Amino acid sequence: PMNTVTIGAVEVTPLLDTRLLMYPPMFLPDHAEEFVAEYRHQADERGLFPMAITCFLLRSAGKTILVDTGVGRRRRPNMPIGHLNDSLAGAGLDPGEVDIVLNTHMHVDHVGWNTVDSADGTPEIFFPKARFWFQQSEWDFWMQPERLQDPANAHLVDCVVPLRDSGRITFATGEQAIDEHLTYVPTPGHTPGHVAIGIVSQGERAVIVGDASHHPVQLLHPDWSPAFDNDPLLAGKTREWLLDWAIDEQRLWMAGHWEHPGIGRLLRLDGKRTFRAL
Repeated sequence: PMNTVTIGAVEVTPLLDTRLLMYPPMFLPDHAEEFVAEYRHQADERGLFPMAITCFLLRSAGKTILVDTGVGRRRRPNMPIGHLNDSLAGAGLDPGEVDIVLNTHMHVDHVGWNTVDSADGTPEIFFPKARFWFQQSEWDFWMQPERLQDPANAHLVDCVVPLRDSGRITFATGEQAIDEHLTYVPTPGHTPGHVAIGIVSQGERAVIVGDASHHPVQLLHPDWSPAFDNDPLLAGKTREWLLDWAIDEQRLWMAGHWEHPGIGRLLRLDGKRTFRAL
């Protein structure tokens, strides 16, 4: 597919689940006016800003790996319907060919295609042969009974709980290696067990950032935490570290909520971080 990039022996294809429109007062309530002033050129006539829900398809060490599964095709509050199934088909891939699903965290727009509703309305796993990897700390946080009973977390009941007894979950801890090229990069703050995915192969490097950053405005304002960050202070510190680490290590930056495909180089120019799309 046209957007595939290679990091050494690893192939990465960004797959669009859906485009989104962001309303700054909801998204960045503490900095909405400043944000609009800096990015006004991107707004539509209603004052909404483009974002994406992009998943990343990896071919690494003989396996087909999907990082995050978008919002899915169920109706969710304030969310469009996802089309990852079409994007997979466009990449010439059948769901049965996915070996591993890595969910960076358990928000609704990252676990949505883990399951789909079967004819009788019960959730069935969309990737029939995949193993699902979760950070143990993320799992333990969200699987608390009081969180599962919260209507705001209905997606956990649909998209995560059905995996619980499938025998197909692998739990990871911290910076664990996924294979010879891929490792978890703990990036807490957005959620307690949030992770990015680091890629190193043949001297080339990249990072899939999950929700450690939602928008390029955070290049200059890493402390601007969106409303969805569980621990805004920690998220800001994590973001600042991750941005500088990606620059220092010359890692290709892959951000699923930045405008699709969200892949490019981070540089320092005149002391400021900047992004050059690939």
